Formats: sequence, structure tokens, C-alpha cells
Amino acid sequence: MGAAKTPVLWTTGAPGTGKSTTAWGLYTRLTQAGGSVAYVDIDQLGLIGPPPGGGDAAHAIKAANLLRVLEVLRGTAQVVVSGVVDPAKPYIEGPDFDLTLVRLTCDRDELRSRFLGRGSPAAALPDLFAVADVYDRAGFGEAMDTTGQRPEQTVEALFRRCTLDAGTVRTPDAGQSQPGPVTVVTGPMAVGKSTAAFSALRDLWERGIPVAYVDLAQLGFAHPGPDPALEAALLSAVWRGYRDAGAKRLIVVAREFRPEHRRVFDDVTVVHLDADDGTLTERVRRRADGESALLAGDELRGAPPGVRDRVAARAVAEAARMRRSGGDRVVLDTSGQEPAETAAALLAVVAQ
Repeated sequence: MGAAKTPVLWTTGAPGTGKSTTAWGLYTRLTQAGGSVAYVDIDQLGLIGPPPGGGDAAHAIKAANLLRVLEVLRGTAQVVVSGVVDPAKPYIEGPDFDLTLVRLTCDRDELRSRFLGRGSPAAALPDLFAVADVYDRAGFGEAMDTTGQRPEQTVEALFRRCTLDAGTVRTPDAGQSQPGPVTVVTGPMAVGKSTAAFSALRDLWERGIPVAYVDLAQLGFAHPGPDPALEAALLSAVWRGYRDAGAKRLIVVAREFRPEHRRVFDDVTVVHLDADDGTLTERVRRRADGESALLAGDELRGAPPGVRDRVAARAVAEAARMRRSGGDRVVLDTSGQEPAETAAALLAVVAQ
């Protein structure tokens, strides 16, 4: 008898229907229950540009990378995926996993309210409704009407369809080291790694340089964990996919770049962002106030003052420990800098 297939539950739908909130809630619920589970945001598997990363090729790149990721995660008791699909070809197929695609819907009044409630512009509403209409006409997956539901109710309904088990995850292998050039941006919590790295990425795209981007934290949602070996295998798999899609270089954001990660690449430059205590404390406050992109697992967005203070103290201690660790890296002191200044300094290193 062959090995059991890995269950994959994918929440999709138009923007504002709650696909990411639901998927992250499922991951959290399964984690709290002690299950072996991984969470994948499909958008994190298509960060390559300029074209072929953009336009019609984006769905194909994400789907191909998802298959690579699922291969690494084989044996996980439950994988949860969120994100948009190609209405013309909404399914992915593989011999080692069992896919359930759930298309979240809600009525137009509630969709409008959710969309505007998360800070999206009213001018984008016509485009939103057009996307919702396309999804409804395509009719793919299992439709689930969430009108009037609280997020936790949607999560609970889907939780009953998930596999709760300890799992039998195999030891992942990152394989042979891969070519670069690769720039890895490290630093303590809230120092501004993602903001600076993504700004540098966009600048390189504007210059017509085919560059891909990976936020290692967004690839590392697996329980039990964290597992640097698993992260390395996922990083290797996604970089192979980006190279197949035409990327010539890679930017990676990682809190810390461990030996397991380093072995993935044969041409890597580590750029470490540092900042003094006051700057880190201020950046924690800004993060809590919503002055950065909202990513899965962000413990700071909307956090009360007491939580902010604890996170700031942790960031300061982390920065001090990282300073002592040294290592082969370029250190950029970002104390007192605005995000644009840090991005410019990072870009100067990346572009060398």
C-alpha cells in the first residue's frame, strides 16, 4: 500500500472574502490542538519581476512553486493554503496530495464593508466586484457563503474538515547548493528588513533586472517548528522555481541566516541591519500602528502598549545579541533613518 496523500485545504475567493484570515485561523487552531500543520500563502510564491513574473504568467509560477513546496511538506498531517487562483485553471494536481479548494463568498454589501474596513480604496470597488463576478461565473471549487459569519465561525466550520494528527514528516533535504547572486537581509525584529528589501526589489524591477524575493518567515509556518532544515529545503525549492521562471538574482529576508540556510547557496552576501535602542523602540510603535504591510503571524499590528513594550525590549535584546555574534556580513547602521534612507543604503549594496 502506498503512503497516504497529504491533505491540502486551499481557501480562495475575491479580495475581502476572508481567505487569508480564515486560512491563518485554521493554521492557528490546528497548531493549538497539537496537530502537524503547515500554512502557505500563495502570494509568497510568486514574488518575481519584472515579467515573466507579472501578468498572465503569475498564476503558473505560483502553482509550480506550490507543487515544489508541497513536495517538501509531504507527510505533514494537514497543509493549509490561501490565495487567489486562475479562474481558467483553478486546480493543481499531484500524486502525493489530496486537494480541497474552498471558494469563500459573501453578498456584495458585506464584501464592500469588509473591503473598505481593511483600508482598501473605494475607487477599487468596481474592480473588486468584477473579480467577484468572474469567480462566481467560473464556479470552481466548493462555494462557502460566509455572509453574516464571524471569522472564527468560518474557521470552526472548516476545522472539522481538517486532519488533526501528529504527522510523519520526512527529514527534508535542500539538495545541492544553487547559484546566485543572492542577497540575504537580516536583523532584529522591527528593524525594517522587509520594508527596505522590498523597496530595493521594486527599484531593481524598474531597472528591468529579473529579481525574485523570499521572506523566509513567510515560508516557515510549520508546526512543530521552527525547523531550519525545513526552511532551507523550502527556500531551495522556491529559488529553483524562480530560476526556472527567469530570475537572475534573489533577495531573501530572514531574521537570522543559519548554517542550514547558508548551505542552499554558493554565492551569497549577508547584509545585517542594525539600529540603536531608541530607533528600535520607535519602529515597534510604528509597526503596531500599522505603518507596514500586514503579513501572516504579525504579533504587533494593533498591539496594546504593554505588548509593544515587551516586544521592544525583546528587539533591543535581540539586536545586542546579534551584534556580538559577528560573522561574514555587511552591517548597515540604520539608527535614526527613515525607511527610504535604509532602502537606498541596502540597494547600494545589492546593486554592487
